[in-house]
Amino acid sequence: MPAKNGILYLEGLRAHPKDLWLEGEKVTDVTQHVAFSRSADSIASLYDMQYDSSVAEEMTFNLDDTNVLEGLSFITPTSKEHLIQRGKMMLHWARYSGGVLGRTPDYMNVILMACAAASEFFGPYRKNIENYFRYVMENDLTLTHTLVNVRKNKRYPSHAKGDELGLHLVESKDDGIVVEGARILATLAPLSDEILVFPSSVVPTDKDASKYALAFGIPCDTSGLKFICRESLDVGKSSFDHPLSSKFDEGDAIVIFDKVFVPWEKVFIFDDVETANTVFSNSKVGSHINQQIVTKNMAKAEFIFGLATLMTESLNTNETPYIQALASELITIYELSKACLEASISKSELNEWGVMEPDGAPLAAAKSSFTSAYPRMIEILQLIGSSSLIAVPTDADFDSDIGHYLDNYLSTDTLGAKERTKLFRMAWDISISSYGGRQVLYERFFSGDPHRTAALSFARYDKEQVKKIALQIINRV
Repeated sequence: MPAKNGILYLEGLRAHPKDLWLEGEKVTDVTQHVAFSRSADSIASLYDMQYDSSVAEEMTFNLDDTNVLEGLSFITPTSKEHLIQRGKMMLHWARYSGGVLGRTPDYMNVILMACAAASEFFGPYRKNIENYFRYVMENDLTLTHTLVNVRKNKRYPSHAKGDELGLHLVESKDDGIVVEGARILATLAPLSDEILVFPSSVVPTDKDASKYALAFGIPCDTSGLKFICRESLDVGKSSFDHPLSSKFDEGDAIVIFDKVFVPWEKVFIFDDVETANTVFSNSKVGSHINQQIVTKNMAKAEFIFGLATLMTESLNTNETPYIQALASELITIYELSKACLEASISKSELNEWGVMEPDGAPLAAAKSSFTSAYPRMIEILQLIGSSSLIAVPTDADFDSDIGHYLDNYLSTDTLGAKERTKLFRMAWDISISSYGGRQVLYERFFSGDPHRTAALSFARYDKEQVKKIALQIINRV
């Protein structure tokens, strides 16, 4: 099948309802539910871009020199040009939401691509990962994923005796395995077709806990699979009042595996702690994921910088030195993300699996810095907007008997009252609302515990060259 459009995506969600729960009630159709329908439409719009004549040629690629066009995020890059093409496609999707959709389908697609290219690493399950990747690509599916087991506490080792809350093997059968337990945090789960279950790249599987060493991919409507969603941040208000949360709340869920059966052909890792703990490093997934992440971050920084600029112009503070100094920080964050992306591609090389791999160091640096940069960006918006972010009327106020007061008192030199309000409703939703708060927390912990992630980054970085240079200077003095 060729790349799908939005209609097919929504039809797929309706045809395969999952066991999804929100505020104690089971949701039978996310495409019609007030908490999910508008976000589902937003994901559908991403798929529609694959057929939008203005950008379609930058969204798809010709598979195997046939006439079948697939989504470009599935491409197995073998040249720098492929990475550039994939980056353009990712940027189109990221810019659609201003980067606030963090788990668009391209994120999972590049994970599967890299794993399939490194299928030899998966040993006896090599064909399984290859076939699953092909299946997801040819059906242009939307995937969620979950990496982290639920635990009673965060002590290490993570699977202490008697603590079997996390996902683990219950039974091995002739035709598959049975698993149970719980995992977090499945972002985009309400709007996904399938779920990919992989070991955590941050919290290792303990050496004596092989029953936790699992990886597989299954449909979200698999029997026994349950999703318990957090409270929706789409509160059902107009897109004027809640411009981001009404369209881009991708949802997060706890995933319960209640004796879920997984057929052998969907299993990628089984009873192998070493493979589980090295899957991402050995399959070279990281740089491909990070290209998507940093592209999303760049789009987000671009959006917030543009928003801040519009705010300063509307308030006539764009020539105030203090405000200019604040806004200049946004330029730095944006340009750093862009520069790191370009550097990663310019220094890309073919890896051992024959895949053109972006240079990981600049991408890792950009991703790591964004965890602290993003909260600062939001703080800058708050400082620029000040009380204008609090005294923001609603759409209904303009249509009421007091609307003429707003027209009179809220206009600026550059914007009418309603245009100004629309701008500051957007700034409010990203920086003040509950949706904005979730975005800050999400970016802080995008790759897990930032302290653990930073420690791993230092441990894995090739430090020999910098040590050599430092020693040369020391010995020269």
